[in-house]
Amino acid sequence: MKKNNQYQSAHEQLVDICVQLNGEKDTHLLLEKILLAALDVSNADAGTIYLVNGNESLEFQTVINHTLGLHLGGSSNNPVNFSGIPLMVDGKPNTAAIVVNAVTSGKVINIDDVYDTLPFDFSAARKMDKETGYRTQSMLTFPLKDHANEIVGVIQLINAQNEHGIVPFSKEIEHQCLSFASVGAIALTNKSLVENLEELFQSFIQTLARVIDEKSPHTGEHCKRVPELTLMFAKAVHEETEGPLASVSFSDNEMYQLGIAGWLHDCGKVATPDHVIDKSTKLQAIFDRIEYVLAKLEIVSRDIDIKYQQQVINALKAGKTDELAALEQAQATEQEQLNRDRNFLQTVNIGGEFLHDEDEERILTLAKRYHLSINGETQPLLNEDESYNLRIKRGTLNTEERLVIQRHMDVTLDILEGLPFPKYMQNVAEYALGHHETMDGKGYPRGLTKEQLSVPARIMALADIFEALSSADRPYKKAKQVSECLTIMGNMVKRNCLDPDLFDIFVHSKVYETYINKFSSPEQIDDFDLADIPGLTRLK
Repeated sequence: MKKNNQYQSAHEQLVDICVQLNGEKDTHLLLEKILLAALDVSNADAGTIYLVNGNESLEFQTVINHTLGLHLGGSSNNPVNFSGIPLMVDGKPNTAAIVVNAVTSGKVINIDDVYDTLPFDFSAARKMDKETGYRTQSMLTFPLKDHANEIVGVIQLINAQNEHGIVPFSKEIEHQCLSFASVGAIALTNKSLVENLEELFQSFIQTLARVIDEKSPHTGEHCKRVPELTLMFAKAVHEETEGPLASVSFSDNEMYQLGIAGWLHDCGKVATPDHVIDKSTKLQAIFDRIEYVLAKLEIVSRDIDIKYQQQVINALKAGKTDELAALEQAQATEQEQLNRDRNFLQTVNIGGEFLHDEDEERILTLAKRYHLSINGETQPLLNEDESYNLRIKRGTLNTEERLVIQRHMDVTLDILEGLPFPKYMQNVAEYALGHHETMDGKGYPRGLTKEQLSVPARIMALADIFEALSSADRPYKKAKQVSECLTIMGNMVKRNCLDPDLFDIFVHSKVYETYINKFSSPEQIDDFDLADIPGLTRLK
């Protein structure tokens, strides 16, 4: 009956150990729990757990000795400063070291008294015993094997004890230790597999982001900078103690998901045509068609010269020399106007934040003002497509091209909703898909309102816009001063596009300064009065 109770107790202890080991996420604490469980089951005075470091050595992970009051690694905050034990010496297995022998043989080594045992080298143990006054006697060393029967580490227990003192490790204790050690090894392996998969996933999404950034030199590193700014801003929101969002806080998992969402927020751009995403001027197609327009203007210029040269010839033939000066002046005036129009079209082609109505009218006028003859056919200086693209109000993309760009969010939605995110990453898609939504529900791809968007999704929207406004690598604009960026964003707040409470935190926390100093030029940080920034609901 007593023996059955012992088995029941051992079984319960094994179940308890399994629960603890499988619930532990910290590797150092997991290793410590494995060792503590082994010490508890065996009633040993001391023990060490090692991990196999590739094919090179066994590294000390946790060391405990109750008699000496020694606790290194694990939860102790005391580092293990012992050198690793090499697996090979002079090209041969280091069989003299008992822990290495356990790795190479895969067997349990149970010794009653290490001072009487050969061929193992216990000189280090003897030396330490001499220095500390400790007596190493019974020793149980066994490998940690994972589900694939691969050895991932070694546990070494020292000095099993009962009420009479130090005793050998019994066969029963040996079996019990092996039972939970195998569970511990599997838990350790599972954690390693999860970490490796997470590392692979992170590397993959960052590689995908780099591929997208490489699609255009004009938006380079956007996918890298947005997650950085998003996490900076989220930290500021987390630390906010005033205002409507003072109670908002983020767990480590939420911050992790937000970072992943930042890297994936533009993943749909892999399907965006290069000629659209890389359109650096209004007339760019396969090449920048401004060169074609300039060539046509050169023909117009020659036609002007030919026209006046013919009039000069006619005046000379008619003896009207008094008309020559007026003709030369008229020719120069037309050429000067042509030069002004040429410079204007070149400037407009670059794009900008906004095209004024009078500039748009001037483009329409120029399209009709000049005509040239090619292959006997008279045609206006600008065809309909050239005129249409030059009249783009903002940036370099026309309406149809903007729709192509916006479609990247539909592709992003398809990609993210098709990924089987585990439960602890279930919010990644929602966060990432929110960066083009607006508070009034007129954004895309889903047209969600403020109430339908989480705070992290709204944070991403603001971070994405500030990165784009402050970026120095857009082809159609110079790097903006911070005050101008915040003014544009403040007007977006007033139009109910951005969250006003988050905008307040973004401005007052000065998170933009940290970001600009790290990723852009400090010269963009200018002096400004908060009262001049629109959209702020509180001033201080």
